[in-house]
Amino acid sequence: MIAQFILGISILVTVHELGHFIAARAFGIRVEKFYLFFDAWGLSLVKFKKNGTEYGIGWLPLGGYIKMTGLHEIDDEEDGSRSNEQAGSFSSKPAWQRLIVMSGGVLLNLILAVLIFSVQTAIYGKDYIRKLKTDYEILPGEIGLKAGLLPGDKVVALDGDSVFYQDELLSTRILKGNTILTVIRTKANEKVHMHLKISPEIMRLLADKAPTEFFRMGTIFKFDSIYTNSDLKTAGIQKNDRVTELDGKPLNFYEDFLVRLQKNKKKQIQLTVIHDGKASQVIAHKDKDGHFGFSLQAIHPQMKPVEISVPQNLSYGAGRAWSAFSDNGLNDILSGRIKVADAVTGPIGIAVLFGGSFDWPRFWRLLAVLSTAIAFFNLLPLPVLDGGQAFFIGIEAIRGKPISTTITAYLQISGLVILALLAIYVCFIDIIRLVNI
Repeated sequence: MIAQFILGISILVTVHELGHFIAARAFGIRVEKFYLFFDAWGLSLVKFKKNGTEYGIGWLPLGGYIKMTGLHEIDDEEDGSRSNEQAGSFSSKPAWQRLIVMSGGVLLNLILAVLIFSVQTAIYGKDYIRKLKTDYEILPGEIGLKAGLLPGDKVVALDGDSVFYQDELLSTRILKGNTILTVIRTKANEKVHMHLKISPEIMRLLADKAPTEFFRMGTIFKFDSIYTNSDLKTAGIQKNDRVTELDGKPLNFYEDFLVRLQKNKKKQIQLTVIHDGKASQVIAHKDKDGHFGFSLQAIHPQMKPVEISVPQNLSYGAGRAWSAFSDNGLNDILSGRIKVADAVTGPIGIAVLFGGSFDWPRFWRLLAVLSTAIAFFNLLPLPVLDGGQAFFIGIEAIRGKPISTTITAYLQISGLVILALLAIYVCFIDIIRLVNI
């Protein structure tokens, strides 16, 4: 878990700072430092210098940074003009170039998310739930049962959308919580539409477990061979006939049948079998060796893979990235639908999401989601974030001169205090969640 967390954060931070770096170099701005993690008090684990830029890894794993010449140039207190604009400094560039430089990190984080989703789509393909060749049902795992799912349910809509991809059932649309799953459930031979809200607390339980602990596709089955069971042979049961009930109780899945056979291994069983379109009840006795004398064939739900081109891959990746970016929870917080404590996650919570076992598809999928989260967070108009810096540049472009040093200093300190309080709060929430799991 720790290894995945450090690797993931290292990739995300490097990509974000690389976005600023590339834009700065493109406009001729001198970059003095490029660091993964912070070299507080001048201490670093590794460092080297190339083309006038010092590259290194700091000892304090709280992010990273690039240091550009003139990023925080001292302003003249009288007129707000910059006192020392040298060639190659950030402050010497026009406002539109500085805006692009400050947006470079966010842009590259979003591009990374699009690429990850697109490449995963190309590698693993995508399948429409609606294109299942056989009538499917789901088999909930431990977490799915806690979420309210039952064996035999059929998922027909995700947040009201009836057309979605299978992998989206374990994507951000589910993992973010507060998602509405519409399922069809059979009750007393009547099909009922139900809407289940998947809470964030439920989905956090899935972090360190296999995806099948939420649910998996149920496997239907039929007879494969009849060996020595005279009861079945006498009843005319043949290969490919379906079993629908065991001892009068419905059978949904092959897995369910195996479990119930094991529980009844010391006694005879009554099977309801569909033969020639008719249901019949057959007593299955054990043979002298203690076997029921038949074998079964599992029929796994088959998907029709969708052939997609490179442009379609990129389009799908961009759609997934936008979905992850827009599903940030801010609107839900502001509208009161979600509590702040349910919407925010700190470093401990993120580490837990990676889980204790390494799974490359899951790792990259989560990395893409976190990349969009970093992009969104950095767009917030707090003075110490990219969004705050872009906000100052926008005001400067409107006023025709920069904000004075005094005002900027107060705003920077306020932003640092807000971020520090937020960091303490989310870490506290993470610890409470960890204790309550």
